[in-house]
Amino acid sequence: MSKLSIYLRLGSRNLRLHPARTLLTMGALVVGIAALTFLSALNDGWLENMRENFVLTETGHIQIHAMGFQESQQIGDAIKEPAALIRAVDQVAGVRAWAPRVSTSGLASAAGANAGALIIGIDAVRELEVSRFREFLHAGEWLKPGDPRALMIGTVLAERLEVELGDKVVLMAQTPSGDLASEVFRVRGVLQSGVMSIDNMMVMIPLETAQQWLDLNRGVTNIVIRTDSFEMVDSVTAGLKQLLQAGEPAEKLEILRWMEIDPMAEQWTEMADVYTWIVLAIVIVVVLAEVLNTMLMSMHDRIREFGLMGALGTQGSQHFAMMIWETVILVSIGGLLGYGLGAWISYYYSVHGLDLSTYATAFSFMYMSPVVYPVLSVESAVRIIGAAIVGAALAGIYPAWKASKLDPVEAMREL
Repeated sequence: MSKLSIYLRLGSRNLRLHPARTLLTMGALVVGIAALTFLSALNDGWLENMRENFVLTETGHIQIHAMGFQESQQIGDAIKEPAALIRAVDQVAGVRAWAPRVSTSGLASAAGANAGALIIGIDAVRELEVSRFREFLHAGEWLKPGDPRALMIGTVLAERLEVELGDKVVLMAQTPSGDLASEVFRVRGVLQSGVMSIDNMMVMIPLETAQQWLDLNRGVTNIVIRTDSFEMVDSVTAGLKQLLQAGEPAEKLEILRWMEIDPMAEQWTEMADVYTWIVLAIVIVVVLAEVLNTMLMSMHDRIREFGLMGALGTQGSQHFAMMIWETVILVSIGGLLGYGLGAWISYYYSVHGLDLSTYATAFSFMYMSPVVYPVLSVESAVRIIGAAIVGAALAGIYPAWKASKLDPVEAMREL
């Protein structure tokens, strides 16, 4: 401990001897680590925002289908008797909400125009608990009981069909038997989300109407489940599989997590993780290049000092340790100050939000809200501060090694 205190005192003294150089290097550290902290928090924030929006817009955290529906997307591959399944879902811990859907492709027609449509039959009350569709209501009103022929339509599809609120739209789709069935609906709401699959193709109708119209009786194609958090998706999925296996349901079912339904979303998250590590590596390399330059200059300025210390009996290993500890002190102070600054900026925007409304269209396409809230995490703090300290130690090895190899006689001759 006494040796360590000596090294710390010597390191602090050497840093104070050249305040301009020390402050310049520490300033670079503070700015670099602060920027890295804020970028990491911003990345975590928009990634969480994107995942949450994607799940609440398209898939839910988990979906239950009849076996084969995910590949075929055919109305014939429906869950014919969902009552027992729904009772089982209610028993699984971590399930926040669930909603049944009937999903099929069809044709929408009005006033001589027609277009392909994705027809979704929803339970208007339960759907509010598992998705964001209600937030996308641009005009009109949400589906409500007592209006079985109500329809909500994507804004681009409405423009193609040249329909407005109150206008009639004829939907045509195939029943499980292969027959074509058509039905007339009235536009009650217009959806605008920025997501092409919703705005360009989607129409939503009451679930019971879809079941009767398409001869499904009580059948549904999807049970959409929302869990308490992303961390619980795997455990809830395992619980559902275990419970369904124990109950031996009459129909064979498939239970799919959100990333299995759309692997592209999982690739987005993986790409974001790679981006984080690339930014971390770039900032650390740039900042630690400055540290390496500072320590090399410090060593060069103190060659005669090292020579005198060597002549008085100081060993090369002690020179090495002294330089390493000097580097650690410099980077520890700069790193902590930088992280503190970056954390303060991140906290400010986590409360007030970073408004990027100028890029709202692009963000909507990627399921992102135009206001991003950075997220600070213990994992990112450990990653950033740990990488800075380890990197600093590596940056200090070469100057420390050179100092340990100095010949006392030759060193004392330096001007």
